[in-house]
Amino acid sequence: MRMLIGSMLFILLKVITVEARCEGKRDIVFLLDMSGSVGLRNFKLMLNTVASIADNFYIGPYNTQIGVDVFSTSVKTAIKLKDYNNRYYLERAIKKIKYKGGWTNTHHGLNHVQYNSFSYRYGHRYNVPRIAIVLTDGQSQHKSRTLKAARNLKNAGVKIFSVGIGSGIDWSEVRGISSTGRKRASPNWALKVNNFVELSKSSTSLLITETACSVGSVIKPHARFNGLRIN
Repeated sequence: MRMLIGSMLFILLKVITVEARCEGKRDIVFLLDMSGSVGLRNFKLMLNTVASIADNFYIGPYNTQIGVDVFSTSVKTAIKLKDYNNRYYLERAIKKIKYKGGWTNTHHGLNHVQYNSFSYRYGHRYNVPRIAIVLTDGQSQHKSRTLKAARNLKNAGVKIFSVGIGSGIDWSEVRGISSTGRKRASPNWALKVNNFVELSKSSTSLLITETACSVGSVIKPHARFNGLRIN
């Protein structure tokens, strides 16, 4: 009996893990490339990555809010900042976003983020840090317009983390989109990954999470029991 109880306690301790989850107020908008070069399979991997990143934050009006925009030839908001204050429903909605191919008009996406997605009517909160996370697998149709739109967005006070995926990217464009820290200790806000499989690795999600979390935040231990979140 004593051995049985000991075994059960060991299994229970193995099931319970303590994870770091980011708390604190910030508004994050993901801008996702769904142009023709991405394809449906890779787009689903991208959505899974975004959902994985979202899972690393406390979600709600007193913590992080997350919105998602998608762009190709045109751009639209799939999820507004104000739409979800529950992590489970947010992640489920992210994974249900529909794919539509087209051109890579990144500048339209960046302009939409500035003038719509971070507006108060979409749920942006006054005096809360704003972060845009751009994921793209190729060169934009209009590089100069893209860099100008990114510059305008950064000048408006938005921090931009840009991720270039695969061999078809223009790295100078990806770097140009991203924010840069004034201090050497500031995190790198541009990332290059070899393919969508590498994008979907937990290490990639963690890197993006840590950079976003560094903007006005703290990390709080979070207990998870058998997949059920205990807030």
